[in-house]
Amino acid sequence: IHALWARWIFLNRPKFVGSAFEGTKDFIREYWRMIHYAAGHRALSWLLYHRLAERQLTSKQIVELIGYYEEKTGMKDW
Repeated sequence: IHALWARWIFLNRPKFVGSAFEGTKDFIREYWRMIHYAAGHRALSWLLYHRLAERQLTSKQIVELIGYYEEKTGMKDW
């Protein structure tokens, strides 16, 4: 997930600087399949909690982003 994030942030830094929440949501929207197949839910959660530690996201935003990822992957049907 670090490689995906590094690639995305390199190409889309202005989006993330403008709004960390919307930028992170765009990252998930673009790479959700690759996150799901290669890294998984735990790795995404770790990345989001790291953003919380850096005060770029709030815990409420993290819950929303994880819910968004779970919706994209269809986790409710598992």
